[in-house]
Amino acid sequence: MTESAADFRFSDLHVGQRAVFEAMIGEQDVDRYVALSGDCSPLHTDPDFARSRGFAGRVVHGTYLTGLISRLVGVHLPGRNCLLHGISMQFKAPVLAGACVRVSGVVDQVSAAVEAVVLRVTIEDREDGRVLATGKINLGFTRETCDG
Repeated sequence: MTESAADFRFSDLHVGQRAVFEAMIGEQDVDRYVALSGDCSPLHTDPDFARSRGFAGRVVHGTYLTGLISRLVGVHLPGRNCLLHGISMQFKAPVLAGACVRVSGVVDQVSAAVEAVVLRVTIEDREDGRVLATGKINLGFTRETCDG
């Protein structure tokens, strides 16, 4: 992945501003996340186990979806100048390996007093538009420093 990060500063943002990207979550992505996180629950690794629990296949980790939110804020809105302060997610429906999702964020609040922003985020199934997850993200901003 060679995306270049957006360069929005606090003063560039306004309520209603939005960004969207799409991502395919393949079986190999889930396998890599299992290796990285160490969460090898059979719900995520064994399609037969997942089916025995009522799912149509392997379930993507909720924290993988949260990682897509991290990509949204670190790459798309606001990008390279932000610092994630807090995240609150609600997972509305399971996401299965092989899904294509649409990740969107909209600036919900801007606080000039503390130079902070709240984004409302949504993850939807690209095929049918079902909302899979929602959340609120609290962001601060970094500043370039001079060393001398």
